[in-house]
Amino acid sequence: MSSFIGSSLQKTALALLSAVLFVGFFELNDWMFHDFEHKHGINWLFLPAGFRVILVLVLGLPGAMGLMLGSWYIDAGLIYGPNPLLAFLNGVAGGLTPWLVMKYLQKQRWLSDQLQTLNPLQLLNLTLATSASSAAAHQIVWHWLERPLTDVWVDVWPMFIGNVTGALVMLYGFKFILDRMRVRN
Repeated sequence: MSSFIGSSLQKTALALLSAVLFVGFFELNDWMFHDFEHKHGINWLFLPAGFRVILVLVLGLPGAMGLMLGSWYIDAGLIYGPNPLLAFLNGVAGGLTPWLVMKYLQKQRWLSDQLQTLNPLQLLNLTLATSASSAAAHQIVWHWLERPLTDVWVDVWPMFIGNVTGALVMLYGFKFILDRMRVRN
């Protein structure tokens, strides 16, 4: 029983750490790239999309849960109006969509289960699939729950591009840092 509790505490800590990282990079992205906003909530460069990829790859479901918790925290301050379901489902779309995409790609054997055997093409495919599905899921939720000023057919493209560019900047940034750390050792 104690191993169950220890495992649960570890997964909870990882989810909370993921949430803090996601929120932190959301704030950093807003500060750095506010002028690159297509409209409120849609950025042409969205660095937290990189954490969507990284956290679900490295942490799996706890990472996805952290993304969802982080999204709920962010949306509590950003989404106004009479529909609390919008913030809830927006968090679900932002957190669980990348994990579901990863699981689907692994089931189809288009993505390796092991990080060590992940090749650049698989990582790019995961990034593109996660970016597209996340943008589509957000736009569907926003349209379905009638978020003000939502135009699915127009807004999905800048959101997709922002997710892809943000994820690639983050992934290559991490690769650059990891490569430099290996050179020093």
